[in-house]
Amino acid sequence: MCGLRAVTKERIVKGPYLAGSWYPARSDALAGEIGRLLETVSPVGGSAPTGLVVPHAAYRYSGACAAAGYARLRASSALRVVVVAPSHRCRFRGAAVLPADGYATPLGTVGVDTETVAELSRHELVHSDLAPFAQEHAIEIQLPFLQTVLPAARLVPVLIGALEGEDARELGKILRPTLDSAATVVVVSSDLTHYGADFGYLPFPPTDEQSVRQALRELDGGAVDLIVAGDADGFDAYVARTGATICGRAAIGVFLRARGARGHGEQLCYYTSLDVAGDHEHSVSYCSVAFWDQ
Repeated sequence: MCGLRAVTKERIVKGPYLAGSWYPARSDALAGEIGRLLETVSPVGGSAPTGLVVPHAAYRYSGACAAAGYARLRASSALRVVVVAPSHRCRFRGAAVLPADGYATPLGTVGVDTETVAELSRHELVHSDLAPFAQEHAIEIQLPFLQTVLPAARLVPVLIGALEGEDARELGKILRPTLDSAATVVVVSSDLTHYGADFGYLPFPPTDEQSVRQALRELDGGAVDLIVAGDADGFDAYVARTGATICGRAAIGVFLRARGARGHGEQLCYYTSLDVAGDHEHSVSYCSVAFWDQ
């Protein structure tokens, strides 16, 4: 039951795991940080996106990039948010959904759309399981943003595990009816390339800051172009060919297959932890992409 607390005998709420480390533990400090991050985004017009791909590092690293996506949801009237993220700590086949009534942060509790969770868990590839969520950061780091820009929306938390054969295509079919609602927005939680010896990925030598920055931009750019184009098969092939260490690659692939030919994407923001911390030997890339329906 790590990370969970029973509010009553009937109600279970997933407690925060990252508070005080990846983001502030005090509600006023957290609200202030989210507000400041959103204020850095220039006002934009037009309709709200129906899908986002946003990073999931600590706010001091990727918060500004995530804010570039979440600022677009200020105009959204969505009442349900499906957050699709990779499982970092637990290994399982297919997807896992959270069998709880709420997901808490210092800003309060986000209600879980238990009906949608129950419907998804009827499929053989989707497991209803508390354990993968207990210490998972990829969903929780998104919640304070969602609580700020879509305070009335209910949450459908989905973790993607190991996929075999046609699993990604099948999970896309399973999620597609959920995406078809006009009141639903989908958030895919993923960082891009994890570069350096600590990540076991050195496709080019860490010679100097500028050369690493340029090589990462080209490597990540190839992946982002395929994400924006909605090309799931092309994206999978690119990751396989380059070995790009995109932690949410399976989640992105499932999302793109669930969307199908619904509309276009647009890159909103890109930078790396090298740009933040100046370490060219170990870097993680961050990008925000928004999707609109046709």
